[in-house]
Amino acid sequence: MRNEVIYQIFPLTFSDGKKKGKGNIKGIINKLDYLKSLGITRIWISPFTKSPFKDSGYDVSDYCGINEEFGTMEEVEILISEAKKRDLTIVLDIVFNHTSDQHEWFKKALAGDEKYMNYYIFKDPVDGKEPTNWKSKMGGLSWEFVPNLNKYYLHLFTKEQPDLNWENPEVRNELINILKFWKDKGISGFRLDVCNLYSKPTLFENDEIGDGRRFYTDGVKVEEYFNLMHNEVFGTDNEIFTVGEVSSTTKEKSAKYAKVENKELDSVFTFLHLKVDYENNDKWTNVKPDLNLFWKLQKEWQEYYQLENSTLALFMNNHDQPRAVSRFGNVDKYWYESATSIFAFTSLMRGVPFIYQGEEIGMTNLTFNNLNEFKDVESIGNANDLLKIKSEEEVLDILRIKSRDNARSVMQWNDEFNAGFSEKENIDLFVNKNYKTINVKNQLNDDKSVLNFYKKVINLRLNEEVFNDGTISFFENQDYAYCRKLKDKEIIILTNWTTENKLIKLKLDSNNWKIILNNYEDFSFDSLKPYQVIAIERK
Repeated sequence: MRNEVIYQIFPLTFSDGKKKGKGNIKGIINKLDYLKSLGITRIWISPFTKSPFKDSGYDVSDYCGINEEFGTMEEVEILISEAKKRDLTIVLDIVFNHTSDQHEWFKKALAGDEKYMNYYIFKDPVDGKEPTNWKSKMGGLSWEFVPNLNKYYLHLFTKEQPDLNWENPEVRNELINILKFWKDKGISGFRLDVCNLYSKPTLFENDEIGDGRRFYTDGVKVEEYFNLMHNEVFGTDNEIFTVGEVSSTTKEKSAKYAKVENKELDSVFTFLHLKVDYENNDKWTNVKPDLNLFWKLQKEWQEYYQLENSTLALFMNNHDQPRAVSRFGNVDKYWYESATSIFAFTSLMRGVPFIYQGEEIGMTNLTFNNLNEFKDVESIGNANDLLKIKSEEEVLDILRIKSRDNARSVMQWNDEFNAGFSEKENIDLFVNKNYKTINVKNQLNDDKSVLNFYKKVINLRLNEEVFNDGTISFFENQDYAYCRKLKDKEIIILTNWTTENKLIKLKLDSNNWKIILNNYEDFSFDSLKPYQVIAIERK
């Protein structure tokens, strides 16, 4: 397994190095020393390629050109070079399920060029309407009609994101060349956006029991496509690291993609553990996380991936998720304890840990007072659907806790203007009101800060062999606890994600164990305080 801890940057909101009011490549270059100081190994950057930005850059109009808002190719080359000087590498976010509708390929397709129409998925109307009843993940149906062609095209996301036709060998060849282009630039990592959706069915039919995803998720040729990319690009350099985003999948299917001997991907992001606050598997509901289900899923997936010699990405935050400290913790009374326990407990499991910008200082969800404050296209699209069946107040309550906007407020660098993100006045981005207290500057020299606790965990994770190569096992009589073992080393990690003290049922003799990590000053060996996390090593 790769011994890595990877940091994700959402470039729009990370750092403005040009006084433009938006994050940019220069801003990332300026913060490389900070990133190095965390102890991480790689930096994954969300898309900075050319895009109309209908979906935050995940609608690409040119895979080999740089979004002018973010900078130039020269600046990207400097970023790659400066990162390498610090023994850091860049993981590029690759969006190959769909392009932007502004991509040259799609423009030619809309003009009726048959070659480029075959780059996408166009279908004739069925009984004068959409080919299927599949729902878009952004709200509404997943088909858009083109009158001059008298055809519909498939878009599983926004209508500005037409799905690519991976069945077409010309498309596959284009995509392989794009990967080679970036590898030649010095990129040595790739994160593949929604990659288990590449393989579409041969038969397009209505879904009478769901939204259509069972027909297009984990398609029959998806492993063939992963093999192709591995053989042509990923497997040609040992330095290259890959992680695939796989949604709505099973542990059996996803483990195959990240199985060491299958030569497909190095690791995968799966999301079932972050759907434990979905009612009836519906994201747009207002329920608290089911902690029993969360723990059951952690155990089940950890054990299965270990059995299969596969690698999970370990994460609780990203650009698409509300802030985990607000979601799973208690920010009012136990903010520090929540932030530290959530990270330490999940990232010392078996897999590759990922950190999302701001998580390492305990950044929280935003405060929203009305529906017109939201900017995220997914939130707005689904709010329109929800308003047909719910009141404005109910919809607002749902979006407050589920909107992707929560992850897309600016990085809180200090307690000065715009949280130190940008010197420009009137920026059109979210600035969390709590930046005066929660920021990097306040925490850098505070031994008891969230930031410095993260550094301890990262150091432990990368330098204790047991966390990378060791086995993981669980206890029958203790939830939220596990044991990592390698040769004669044995470490137990326990936590309590509640506001009440929690009894430890394991028989632990303090004479036999030493504390190597603790987010409190003390530990009694018979109970855990609220949101306490502990790691103990057998003497």
